[in-house]
Amino acid sequence: MSRVPSPETLAREELSIQFVNTVAWRLRDPAEDRIATPDSALKWFAAAGLADRRLVAQLRARWKSSPHEADTFLKAARDLREALYTIFIARIGGGRIDPAALADLNRCIEAALGGVTLGSVGDTLRWLPTAEKVAPEMLLKPIAWSAVSLLTGARAERVKQCQDERGCGWLFVDESRAQNRRWCSMGDCGNLAKSRRHYQRMQAAGE
Repeated sequence: MSRVPSPETLAREELSIQFVNTVAWRLRDPAEDRIATPDSALKWFAAAGLADRRLVAQLRARWKSSPHEADTFLKAARDLREALYTIFIARIGGGRIDPAALADLNRCIEAALGGVTLGSVGDTLRWLPTAEKVAPEMLLKPIAWSAVSLLTGARAERVKQCQDERGCGWLFVDESRAQNRRWCSMGDCGNLAKSRRHYQRMQAAGE
């Protein structure tokens, strides 16, 4: 079952949460990896506002003649994603942070700031590459910074995992006043859970 988040959903969630959620049905076997190839990763970065058309075209051209660079970038992206998932889940469950996952995140944030800058695109602010020849790893920096800001801020305790029984596994930041949100989206997992409960009540009542 394919899951494609809408632009509105992407805009609502923290960048690092969006990135972790590029694995759909994470608690199923098999899960669905939405950046399974370098090209699908580029499409995601473009949709998230981290790469414009010029950069996407530049990287596609480079990767066509240098598939090893493409594979190296994809591995780095997926390694960061899984490190973030591991750290967020440990925070949600109150468990010990895996040192290896923390090391992966630190490697991404330790490098110098060069390569990306905060720029204006229309009426919004976005991270934009500054170099003529962009190192693909620069695309990961805003994601890492987003994660660090979330993990060290007041909203760290609000990160939760969808409780959908089908194995959704998506993460979200619970911004509800009562702090009792259970699903990644009321329009998807929430409505289905309510429908299942209604059906079960009807069955139990013999209707």
